[in-house]
Amino acid sequence: MQDKNEILKSFFGFDKLKPEQAQIIDSVLSNKDTIGLLPTGFGKSICFSLPALLLDGITIVITPLIALMADQVNNLKKKFIKAEYINSLQNDYEKEVIYQKIKNNKNKILFVAGERLLTNKFLEAIKNIEISMIVFDEAHTLLWSEDFRQALARIPDFIKKLKKRPVILALTATATKITVNKINNLLSLDNPKIVIGDPDRKNIYYRIIKTSNKERELLSYLSKHKEKGLIYTVTIKTAEYLYYELKELGYKVGLYHGMLESEEKNRCQELFTNGNINLMIATNAFGMGIDIPDIRFVIEYDLPSSIEDFVQQTGRGSRDGKYAEGVLLFDRRDISTNEYFIEHIKNDNISSKELNQIKLDRYQMLDKMIEICLTSKCIHQMASIYFGHNHNGKCMMCSNCKK
Repeated sequence: MQDKNEILKSFFGFDKLKPEQAQIIDSVLSNKDTIGLLPTGFGKSICFSLPALLLDGITIVITPLIALMADQVNNLKKKFIKAEYINSLQNDYEKEVIYQKIKNNKNKILFVAGERLLTNKFLEAIKNIEISMIVFDEAHTLLWSEDFRQALARIPDFIKKLKKRPVILALTATATKITVNKINNLLSLDNPKIVIGDPDRKNIYYRIIKTSNKERELLSYLSKHKEKGLIYTVTIKTAEYLYYELKELGYKVGLYHGMLESEEKNRCQELFTNGNINLMIATNAFGMGIDIPDIRFVIEYDLPSSIEDFVQQTGRGSRDGKYAEGVLLFDRRDISTNEYFIEHIKNDNISSKELNQIKLDRYQMLDKMIEICLTSKCIHQMASIYFGHNHNGKCMMCSNCKK
């Protein structure tokens, strides 16, 4: 077996891994289930792509959004790594070509959505293939199984059907102890090693603006900031409204949400990445796995449902390490919108007691998010403590400390 440092240099061009990356890779190579919590922009993908090259057999990467798969695979192929993806956007011939590559051992990393694992065609194609590792990228999205993607809860059934249990790696940017425990239980992990990086993005200035007129505050902010920016909304309706309003005002703006055709999403993403448009209006469908280094501000137009969402979404600003702003426009009326979504969670596969516990967890997460909006304490400190890290509370990089 080649040395991991040789692989690191020859395929990825780095001389040294970050300590947390090295811990995760060494844990996986020693065949130990692992959960890695690394902040946005830290370099999570190398934690599975490097060991995939060292392990025998194939690595299956389960990713939540099929729109990201092509980018992830293309980036690996540029490094001369044999990677492919299978998703619903391909025709039967394209899928069959990939299946033949897998059967002929001409592929090392395969990207799929979680639902793909449960299809008979997929099970038949990989039943005689050696699977060395299963990776759950953006593993916090496994909690989507609590409401709208319930098939994700059946992934352990797929693992049990394999001839040999592979090592399992779960990666995400933000997770509390409760979320880690849920990931652990959902995947039936075997006493996993947990590696935690510091979630605090020190280059991001947190600004919370309390307002009863979010549109006015948004336009005021945009008039002073002409850089590349990302604006998140909770609903598609609000995203589309802002898109047409800003477009009418002459802004170069794109739109991205889950109900758009893939071609349109890809087109807007490319225009935004290349700087042909400098504003993207999006729901949480945009951002995961997308590496755009020069986003200089992220605006939460609506109240995020949790500190996890707030930190992860604002963390997409300035992945190049330069100064960025994470702005939250807080209108108390947004609380009722979040409460509505919580009350309308449905899951026919669990008991009413389990469903009530899920709702209680979501309410507690929402309460912590509201607390950050109302506090006079250091916002970086509160976010760090929420994720179990210490912080001295004197960041001078948030609107509370600057006061």
